[in-house]
Amino acid sequence: MAPKLKPSSKEYIRDKNGRQTNRWIIRHYTIASATVDELRSALKTSPRKRNVINKELVRRGISV
Repeated sequence: MAPKLKPSSKEYIRDKNGRQTNRWIIRHYTIASATVDELRSALKTSPRKRNVINKELVRRGISV
């Protein structure tokens, strides 16, 4: 699986009135789906994933 910024979470779907239903989806927080601002803040806070985050920013054409 792709490298993640944070662990996956289970989110319940809400109905039109905003109430929680019994249906749910799993949300994955991958590096490829993160915004540039999230990647920059994660670059400062997580030294273990620094190389992967740098590669993603280079792939997007953003200098660090």
